[in-house]
Amino acid sequence: MKYRILGFFCFISSCFYACQSSESTTEASDVDVSNVKVSVNIERLEEPLMQLKTKEEIKGFLEKHRTFVETFYQTPANDTALISRLDYLIHYPEIQELYRQTQEEFGNLDDLKKEFEGAFKHIKYHYPDFKEPKIITTFAALDNELVVSDSLIIIPLESFIGPKAKYRPQHPNYMLRRYDKPYIVPTVVTLLSRKYNKIDINDRTLLADMVFYGKSFEFTRAVIPNIADSLVMAYADSNLVKSWHNQGQVWAHFIDNKLLYETNDRIKDKYIGERPYVTEIGTDCPGRIGQWLGWRIVSRYRTENPKITLEELMQNANAREIFEQSKYKGQTEE
Repeated sequence: MKYRILGFFCFISSCFYACQSSESTTEASDVDVSNVKVSVNIERLEEPLMQLKTKEEIKGFLEKHRTFVETFYQTPANDTALISRLDYLIHYPEIQELYRQTQEEFGNLDDLKKEFEGAFKHIKYHYPDFKEPKIITTFAALDNELVVSDSLIIIPLESFIGPKAKYRPQHPNYMLRRYDKPYIVPTVVTLLSRKYNKIDINDRTLLADMVFYGKSFEFTRAVIPNIADSLVMAYADSNLVKSWHNQGQVWAHFIDNKLLYETNDRIKDKYIGERPYVTEIGTDCPGRIGQWLGWRIVSRYRTENPKITLEELMQNANAREIFEQSKYKGQTEE
């Protein structure tokens, strides 16, 4: 399976540290992965790509990297329109400046490789049959999104320079937070979790979608020890604080409006899809609040069932069972 970054977040669509740590499980920090062996290979295509001079060179490069081209650009390697587009980008002065900034920000990628190694070790600890995907970095002048599949990860580095980038992806400000270096590995891991995240295809309820996201985020927190919830959810810290302290009000809205077992996709998208805030609840309620509530349910489920392993959680496709055993009713913990 293959996923793009927006596809995941839009599919189906102090006080901060208190909300970050109160529901964290200890399983990840107790796991010893020192003897787990993984191989992380990062093939850097941005450097040879941006050194090409002619259309003939570009054509040869694309033919040499057919799998990359067909996966990332979703077109044949001999696509003349793509060749012309790349020729234009490679020689455009403003794009060259963005490329130089990308090189300066990411350097030799040692930090990124180390992060992937840590995450992959934890995944392999839980799932010994896990095969490390090949990782390719590239430069696409903001034309393409991150692509993740079980066997291949393609990262357009310029999209993740962060707020100081000369140019940024064309998304609303409330979505740009995740386009920064610290979000790369958590986003990839959350997407990789889908391989292990079992679902009941006959359950089309909002609750099922919420628990699906909750399990994905719980997986990410388990395989990236000590990660901040803000990196997992791609929420601003202020949104986490608001969500935590207002969850009783948010939960009441879900219950009063009988949303948990809603199956209308248009209604469901209001609560799990991308929005600056959920107008039906209030301007202090960030978009994707249903995803966050799903994570609260899953976190509570693990608190109430401490013997449940990560593998057993991900294997459980019964969203209603997870919800009922979580005993979650919008409460915060002392």
